[in-house]
Amino acid sequence: MLRRLGWYARRLAVMERGEIRHRIREQIARRAARREDSGWTPSATPGARPTPLALFAPLLTGDLPPPVAAQLAIAAERFRSGKLRLLNRDWPETILDETGRIAPKVWTLDPVSGTRWPGAEVSAFDIDFRFEGGHRDVKYVAEANRLHFLAAPAIHAHHTQDAALARALLGSVLSWMEANPPGRGVNWYSGIEAGYRLVSLGVIVSALDPWIDSATGEKLAAFVAAHGIWLARFPSLFSSANNHLVAEAMGLVLAARLLPDHTQAPDWLARGRAHLEGRALALFHEDGVGQEQSPAYAAFTLEMLLVGFRAIGADAPSPAVRERLGKAAAALNAFLDDEGQVPLIGDDDQSRVLLAYGSEEPRYAASIPAAIAGFLQRPELAPAIYDPHWRDIVFSSPPPGTASTDGTTTFPQGGYTIRRGKIAGRRVHFTFDHGPLGFGALAAHGHADALSVWLSLDGRPVLVDAGTYLYHSEGENRRRFRVTPVHNTLTIAGASQSEPSGPFNWMPRRARARLVKGANSAPLDVSASHDGYEKRFGVIHHRDIVETASSFDITDRLTGKTPAGDVEIAFLLAPDLDARVSDGQVTASRNGRPEIALVAPREAAIEIVRGDEMSGRGFHSPGFGVLQAAATVLFRAPANAMSWRISIVLNPVT
Repeated sequence: MLRRLGWYARRLAVMERGEIRHRIREQIARRAARREDSGWTPSATPGARPTPLALFAPLLTGDLPPPVAAQLAIAAERFRSGKLRLLNRDWPETILDETGRIAPKVWTLDPVSGTRWPGAEVSAFDIDFRFEGGHRDVKYVAEANRLHFLAAPAIHAHHTQDAALARALLGSVLSWMEANPPGRGVNWYSGIEAGYRLVSLGVIVSALDPWIDSATGEKLAAFVAAHGIWLARFPSLFSSANNHLVAEAMGLVLAARLLPDHTQAPDWLARGRAHLEGRALALFHEDGVGQEQSPAYAAFTLEMLLVGFRAIGADAPSPAVRERLGKAAAALNAFLDDEGQVPLIGDDDQSRVLLAYGSEEPRYAASIPAAIAGFLQRPELAPAIYDPHWRDIVFSSPPPGTASTDGTTTFPQGGYTIRRGKIAGRRVHFTFDHGPLGFGALAAHGHADALSVWLSLDGRPVLVDAGTYLYHSEGENRRRFRVTPVHNTLTIAGASQSEPSGPFNWMPRRARARLVKGANSAPLDVSASHDGYEKRFGVIHHRDIVETASSFDITDRLTGKTPAGDVEIAFLLAPDLDARVSDGQVTASRNGRPEIALVAPREAAIEIVRGDEMSGRGFHSPGFGVLQAAATVLFRAPANAMSWRISIVLNPVT
């Protein structure tokens, strides 16, 4: 109870008066919804039937490229076999019942603990997944209930004219409806999930329309109507108007297109379009970087925007939004290393809108600028490498291009400087963070990583981010993966630059970073600072980075009062790297071949931490729910020295 009250108090502290009024009205509406338990009947219309979407028509005509056809076949086979793997987790038993459809019990199953979340017996608003879930993460049940793992098999059934598969997939949607009447159970707690489900249903209806009889059509129409009504009734506004509102807007547009004759369809379309347009500008800085300060969240927010705008039609979006989408594609391209992957900056829950056959898609972020290139008909935005996916057909993605060029790129509003090129014979991708904590009052998906650095050599990660790990189920670990000590920057006395106040909240006192010196030219010569330690220690942290012929020289400085205690300057190595200390430096090697040397500051103590449960250091999470031990290199020195220099020396190709 105390945790819950504390969480509400901290949320209230960042709310403006308008949001407080909105939250009061929202609670009144939720109280009314708690008393509702009428099933699907209020949403049903005799004779109604969802309309196949033009958005997905290109998937259903002509032959598919062989790699895409193979993806769809794998997805169909996984479904037939009763196997489900999402978010790097295998569901513990077959998901199918004796008829070949998904068993209703699956929709509330937590695959990690084997327990079940509350279902139709309770209102969605009576489930407190933040504080009453124990060590369960609601993300797993949410991921399955997005239904997007049914979309690829539906496309496969269409192309192979597999009637049995089509009936099993449609039966699975009806199974979901049986287990999840509107407003009841865990699967109605969030509008973002409802928005995703409408994408999945849109694919299923478009692909399987020949097998949908009138009775099934009426049920699917009720599915759409209930979701549209719910999304319009409980929008994520004010401090919650981040990627959640984008998902809800996308869902409203799809509901309007699936049920164009519904009395509320014009309102759904108008609301959805307005929110999509507004969020496209609000959630991306003018330089194209996502304001949630996470390349992964930028990518899937862009995918939602693209789905919504393509569903609206040829007159969407506005010229201003088209320009912003182009800049967002260019920004994502800059974050891509030579293997088409981005550093795991900020949160990454592996969300996808259009799913192949699982959450694993290493080059997902690269596929989004490709999709934007097709959507905007600007092939110059296509990245140099991305994997084939049925997403490419929906958005007419062009072939891989040459969007990422060598040199230095600074994003002044988004707050990153990125160096790409050849140094000491190595292909280098180096990223420096001097940006804001995150978006809006909550800064929900940002991490306290100001002045951190990330490094990839020849397309292989070297200096990495700790990642995300889990959201709701690992309270202290959720905090540990967000605070400063696990990031590649300087920490004073173990304190974080910004302090979390909940799984997705931050205290009002937050570090503000600013670029002091930077230019879009090579070699790299950049300086930035942040004030996250000013109030507590009376100092400003500065980081200067200068590129040489074979290294990046980093100078960390404190200005202001002379603090007591120690500073720690940390660098997290990729899990497949070994670290060895010798002669005042740390050599990081992969399979016996040195990659870099970290030259310690003068008179600093050196410590290598790997998999330390007490501190939370020495871990890397490459995907949701996945944890790997990795070496953290710590340079520890007295804080009163006020200045420390470290060289990251690149091992040349031999």
